[in-house]
Amino acid sequence: MIDKQNKGFTLIELLFAVFILSTSIVGVLLLFSQSLLSTEYAWDKTVAVSHAENILEEMQLKDTLSEIAHGDWTNWARAHGFDTLPQESIRVSFTDPAADPLDIEVAVNWVRKNRNAQVVLRTKMTK
Repeated sequence: MIDKQNKGFTLIELLFAVFILSTSIVGVLLLFSQSLLSTEYAWDKTVAVSHAENILEEMQLKDTLSEIAHGDWTNWARAHGFDTLPQESIRVSFTDPAADPLDIEVAVNWVRKNRNAQVVLRTKMTK
């Protein structure tokens, strides 16, 4: 004779509860890992923008546009420690080095976890 007062979980109910709990835990862990990746990318992007801005600020200290257009900005950046991102490379280009105002483009590239990333700052400068 089965006691009608005995209440509890059946095996199916228990398995279903464990499935729901494990699914929600996995979801939270995935969300956490994605937020870590997003934070890392945001930090890298902030550093890259800072490097490009520092190069542009150094250009402003030059007396002539010719000094700016003919400077070796990639080596200047490397000499000043602007290679902190993984596989970081900096490219400075000018649309027309003889123009006034001078069109300047500073591109910072880096690779993290086999993903290429780039920040490009463009401006015009005159003296």
